[in-house]
Amino acid sequence: MEQVIEFIGNNPILTTAFVAILTIIVIVEVRRMRSGGGDVEPGQATELFNKQNALFLDTRDENAFRKAHLPGAINVPGGSIDDRLNKLSRYKNRPVIVYCGTGLQSGRAVTRLRQEGFEQVYKLKGGFAAWQSAGFPLESK
Repeated sequence: MEQVIEFIGNNPILTTAFVAILTIIVIVEVRRMRSGGGDVEPGQATELFNKQNALFLDTRDENAFRKAHLPGAINVPGGSIDDRLNKLSRYKNRPVIVYCGTGLQSGRAVTRLRQEGFEQVYKLKGGFAAWQSAGFPLESK
């Protein structure tokens, strides 16, 4: 214990940096937990869909959606999320799983939904491609 106290006394800048980084990590993790979500794997998404009636929100373009999409998904192309918030508000109390083609572009929609009070918003890790490669069912219109 004496060595720790001596180290802190001899390295105040290093100690301050360590405490600051640790504080940032804790804050980020607390915010993530409060946001009611994060990334979910396709298997976890299936469980949310089957057990908690989760809604799939497809942010890909309309042509990609028509070719194939996740079961019961609603298509809200990435740029039109703000225009459809009123329509989506009825799903605020359900888990919402947002996905795009590869999982890289759906983050904006997740952030926007959380800002609007959606409590359980998740991003499908790997997007449509991960779902498809896992062999889970698809629908088409």
